[in-house]
Amino acid sequence: MTTMLSDAAKGAFDIVCAEALDRIARDQEDIAAIYKRLTFAGVAIHTLSDGKVDELHIGLMGTMSALYLKDLAEKIRRGQRGSVARSRIPGGLTYGYSIVRAFGDDGEPVRGLREIVPEQAAVVRRVYDEFLAGRSPRQIAISLNADGVPSPRGSVWTASSILGSRSRSVGILHNAIYAGRFVYNRVQMKRDPETRRRVSRPDPADERISAHIPELAIVSAERWQAAQDAIANRAAQPLPQRNRPRHLLSGLVRCGKCGGGFAAINARRLGCSRTREAGTCDQQGTLARAEVERRVLACLVDQLLSPEAISLLVKTYHDEVAAATSDRRRRTAAIDKRIAEVDVALGRLVGAIETGAADFRMIREALVARQADRERLVRERAELGAIEVIALNPAIAEAYRRRVRELVYADGSGAPELVARQLRELVEQVTVRQTNSGWSIDVLTSLSGAVDLVEGRSPPEGSLGRSVAVVAKEGFEPPTPGL
Repeated sequence: MTTMLSDAAKGAFDIVCAEALDRIARDQEDIAAIYKRLTFAGVAIHTLSDGKVDELHIGLMGTMSALYLKDLAEKIRRGQRGSVARSRIPGGLTYGYSIVRAFGDDGEPVRGLREIVPEQAAVVRRVYDEFLAGRSPRQIAISLNADGVPSPRGSVWTASSILGSRSRSVGILHNAIYAGRFVYNRVQMKRDPETRRRVSRPDPADERISAHIPELAIVSAERWQAAQDAIANRAAQPLPQRNRPRHLLSGLVRCGKCGGGFAAINARRLGCSRTREAGTCDQQGTLARAEVERRVLACLVDQLLSPEAISLLVKTYHDEVAAATSDRRRRTAAIDKRIAEVDVALGRLVGAIETGAADFRMIREALVARQADRERLVRERAELGAIEVIALNPAIAEAYRRRVRELVYADGSGAPELVARQLRELVEQVTVRQTNSGWSIDVLTSLSGAVDLVEGRSPPEGSLGRSVAVVAKEGFEPPTPGL
């Protein structure tokens, strides 16, 4: 369809033929958009059932197609509910089971039958045994990956594939089918009108339908319920990470081997998250948090205060000043122009009243509306004038050097959270790699964060800026304060 519309815009053809309009699209929005684009390109649509398609066909047939889709979806759901009532499973295949190919007495295929796959069932029982023995989903996933057990999707096991979601009743520990109870209508699929992708949403518990199929039970109902109770008990316990203090580089350190997070494994050391969570990375070493912070701070002082970095900073700073000034002037000029237009309209309305060309009651509403527009524009101009202007600071380089040193050598007095946040604005990402000679630490620094630091501004959340990659070499030490 995308290719057809692209070729139509290039004039590659002048007619589109189809058996019926619903062969092109059934969605009302889609068929209207396609018709509009083809018509603009001078391309006509012809169907075998209706001949040449016009606006009437688009409106009428598009509505009928949409109603057909809605009715078809409801018929499918009714059929699926009937299958569940007969202890059949509509839908996809769950890990641990395979499809049974069978035919009824009338020769028609019998759909929705499943049978247990012994090898996968053994994995499911292993998961329940280890979880009830006290192991976490993360530990179970690492164990399965270490033993080379294929995951449901053929890649690697993760904690989420073990635990799943309670609200959606998915995951090996949450899916009731392993206890011989199939739950229908757990989620519904909706198509996002923006991305065109299907997304799942959990349905309310009172709208779900259950069917007992004891021949599909891999674990006993008592053992499955024991797992649910264990999940609830563990969830009720306070998580240490909820109360952990915010560290200087939290969330910024990445593993150079796999690209995953390099996060805290205890109070003092950092390690690869994928090594611990899924066992899919072989970077086993750990690094002291204090060592990472020391070398990153030394890197900031040594590299961000180099002549090359300061020269690039000053250029970026001046570019921002020019852009902000230009935008401010453009917006002010647009508001001034609009105010002048409103003043002209007000003058005409007042003149009409003075000359008696129109009844005052007839134009009073227009007069009030124009006056309100003028007051709003005046307020907008005043607000624009109140926005802090980035001043061109000739001593930008010296101000930058001073501020970086103040942050790096902060003694903890004042507001330590503010100091940490401002330092984090100078660092976009830290990548650590284990080498034969020790640990290599690469730092991606933010020039936009440096400009904001000098001016005392906080960058907008999610903003993007220019970056510079530097290396925090082994043995880097912050220079003596004041030198």
